[in-house]
Amino acid sequence: MNLSTRKLTSILMIAGPIGVFAIWGILTEAIVGANTVDGVENAGLFLQNASSAGSIAGFLEMIGLLFFLAQIIGLVLFARQLSVEGSAGAAFANLSALLGIVLLALVTMSTDLGLSALWLGDKGLTAEAMALAQVSLGSGATFGIIFLVLALANGLVTIPMIGQASTSIKKYLGFAFALLMVLLFITEFLGLSLGEIVEIIIWLGASLVFVAVGVLNYRGE
Repeated sequence: MNLSTRKLTSILMIAGPIGVFAIWGILTEAIVGANTVDGVENAGLFLQNASSAGSIAGFLEMIGLLFFLAQIIGLVLFARQLSVEGSAGAAFANLSALLGIVLLALVTMSTDLGLSALWLGDKGLTAEAMALAQVSLGSGATFGIIFLVLALANGLVTIPMIGQASTSIKKYLGFAFALLMVLLFITEFLGLSLGEIVEIIIWLGASLVFVAVGVLNYRGE
């Protein structure tokens, strides 16, 4: 089968967000449980829920990571696709691709720490597990950086998306994605809490737009 780079990019853009939302947004919450107390990630609750759920907690964390990596790689490839010299917004596409690579490292490191915490917890090393869990959850630091970089990488790619849009729907999707990323960046930068429902709506909205762009890209539209 001859799989072009454009089609591979599109498949990752479609499968990544769907998998992340299904695994981390639905299954992990339903099976393992939420790790937040008053809107703040709690390391003790993270380890307690994981211990109660058993090995499925680590499995879901790993599968969720793979889908998230697929989404980010899709973003990097899509940005590179839009970075042809002389095209509108090509420089911003290159910046988006570079930030995507940084994001890959940050997400992998953070999730690896979480998985290591689960492993130490299973071995009865509670203090060590708690220390790693606290770093993984970041107390707003690690994940704050991840979401800021995510918003920047996705936000920058909307510039060439809009500038190179060949149809009205592509341009509208670009504007919608840009608006969602600006909102995400501002809330993370200022440490604002919009409430769980609003945050889920932003997450789901951004995922749907990204998937729609992937579908159009796959069809070559």
